[in-house]
Amino acid sequence: MTFNSVQFILFLPLALLLYYAVNANRRWIVLLLMSYIFYAGWKIEYLALIVYSTLIDYFIAQWIFSTSSKIKKRWLLALSLVSNFSLLILFKYFHFLIGGSPWFKDLADSNETMLWLQFVFEYGIPVGISFYTFQTVSYTLDVYHGRIEPEKNLGKFALFVTFFPQLVAGPIERFSELHPQLFTAFKPKLETFRLAFQLCLYGFYLKMVIADNLGDIISPLFATPASYDLASKIISAFLFGFQIFADFFGYTLIAIGVAHLFGVRLMDNFKSPYGSYSLREFWSKWHISLSTWFRDYIYIPLGGSKHSRNRWILAILLTFGLSGLWHGANVTYIYWGLFHGAYYVIEQRLFPAPPKDKMKFTEKSLRWISTFIAITFGWLLFRVSSMKDVSVFFSHTGDMNIFQSNILLLFIPIIGFFMLEILFRQQRIDQFLENKSPLVRWSIYSFTLISILLFSARGDMQFIYFQF
Repeated sequence: MTFNSVQFILFLPLALLLYYAVNANRRWIVLLLMSYIFYAGWKIEYLALIVYSTLIDYFIAQWIFSTSSKIKKRWLLALSLVSNFSLLILFKYFHFLIGGSPWFKDLADSNETMLWLQFVFEYGIPVGISFYTFQTVSYTLDVYHGRIEPEKNLGKFALFVTFFPQLVAGPIERFSELHPQLFTAFKPKLETFRLAFQLCLYGFYLKMVIADNLGDIISPLFATPASYDLASKIISAFLFGFQIFADFFGYTLIAIGVAHLFGVRLMDNFKSPYGSYSLREFWSKWHISLSTWFRDYIYIPLGGSKHSRNRWILAILLTFGLSGLWHGANVTYIYWGLFHGAYYVIEQRLFPAPPKDKMKFTEKSLRWISTFIAITFGWLLFRVSSMKDVSVFFSHTGDMNIFQSNILLLFIPIIGFFMLEILFRQQRIDQFLENKSPLVRWSIYSFTLISILLFSARGDMQFIYFQF
């Protein structure tokens, strides 16, 4: 079930009622049960995979912690990594690697076992598998490096893996931050519900008013780009950047808001990324939980910036390339990651940004514009289904115009969105409203509620990052 579904609107009050009805030291059991029910809302078969990941990393972490042999620790860590990433390869990258090859198709046609295997892996990518896999892998790595001690209670570890507000699209939380909060005695206050209301309301506004409507408008163009004029294509590339930001930021705000109701403070995943003056700054503000994961577990182990220039360049390109691959089983995602990596290297080697307080207005403007254009071009690689579509996007033009659709109806909510972003700057909406008068708060509440009622796209549209 998705946050913007009727099922979730019914599920959340029931989960809260059961959670607060039981004794405080047993609430985690209710939360674990509700998390499994939430995840089973997509396909109950997916539960087997998340239980498998939970069991593998629970027992391996225990064995790593209990042995003093460095060789055994390394072998156990390797077992954990192979077990976890095998699931990703089989269920997410199978067709990308061999599933689409003529050899496999011929073998599948002549072999019942291979045909069954193809059917299993065409069943669909398990929702959130990349997110909870990275979360469990980080746990095992932290135990291996001695940063944390493993959880002895299997059920409590399972809750860390499956905590439903952030289960399917993050933020990707670290054990040391999330786990203690799940078992701390929590007494809700009026402020708890007000904060959750503010975050969820604005999150639904971003998703249902901005992201979903933009998706309806630009999807036909990306489906048949040759039918539209060049101006419409350029506009659509920028609009997709707004769509994916509003969609993912909206999800994150709802996740943070819902988690607050259970006494859990999830990390912020966005901090006004489109106001960045460099790609390096952008990645410190966009999908922060993922970028810090790759920094800590890929980039730094590869040597980071402590080695030669060539070693640093290789570490950057590998980190960004793997980040692209993490997003999807398509070569376009790899090119998206490598584009960001190459731009990052060029930017840092040739045009390093000075401190903001030393930049003049003209330099700030030029850096912001160039960064925003680069990010937008990157989103084009992210959105198309093949590199051939990029060529079609620029070389084949028709006479259809994107403004033939109902995009004009979105001007008011989009303008409102940017006005709020400018007002908030790097604050969340709850932080911005904290010291504001009731008149200001209720004016913003009214604006968002009315916008949701008047401008929401029809249908139950899934969040974009659920596919990853």
